[in-house]
Amino acid sequence: MEKLKIVLKGETINLCRPTIKFAGGDIWFKWINDPAMNKRLDKKYKKIKNTKKKQIKFFINHKKEKRKIFIISTKSHIYKGVVSLSKINKIEKSCDVALITDTKVEPLLAPYAGLEAMALISNFAFSKLKLKRIDCSFKVYQKNWLQRMELLGFKYYFRSRSGSKSYSSIMTDKKKGELGTRFANYFAALSCEDFKLLKRKRGKLWDNLELMKKRISRLPKKSFLDIYDEFLDNDKRIYYDKIYKL
Repeated sequence: MEKLKIVLKGETINLCRPTIKFAGGDIWFKWINDPAMNKRLDKKYKKIKNTKKKQIKFFINHKKEKRKIFIISTKSHIYKGVVSLSKINKIEKSCDVALITDTKVEPLLAPYAGLEAMALISNFAFSKLKLKRIDCSFKVYQKNWLQRMELLGFKYYFRSRSGSKSYSSIMTDKKKGELGTRFANYFAALSCEDFKLLKRKRGKLWDNLELMKKRISRLPKKSFLDIYDEFLDNDKRIYYDKIYKL
């Protein structure tokens, strides 16, 4: 197996630079076909049968599509996933971030490896690319992961029944929405200001595994996503019931 060059070193994982040889190898293309790994991806990825040839094409085109891709590696050089920046906009200084990992590799570290990968690539986006905002989206069943992302400074902003950031859809109702929140997209973002704030407090986003474990254990039982949804689905209804009675 080809040994990839380490670009960003972490405590539990490293981020490596992929090559065309690795893209055409026996690992990367299988991740997209793995139901346990692709369930967080857009539907189009779940429907296609990925092949080595398609993975090579994706790798060749990733620079044209304004992507920055890193392969997640364990400290023992076992490759377990991908973290990437896409839709890099140099004018707005923004981008999207996405992550897929194989939790079967080093399962005891799996809950933290993905979080550290997000911390490393966020630092890269702000420090190296000089961006100002990183956007990401989630499904409702990923709310625990979203709350862990809040430890890195990501803030939840809105939900939408649209696959894109369509602000006309942000008030989708849980009960009355076209498809309900089960199919809604939840959007969060990390700003450069919050990134710098956490760096001043900790030294870096991911400072230490044990400290991150303690922070995770102390997360509020009711997340901001829960509070926000409660507002949309209860307070909003109560408010407008009063309005309609005027």
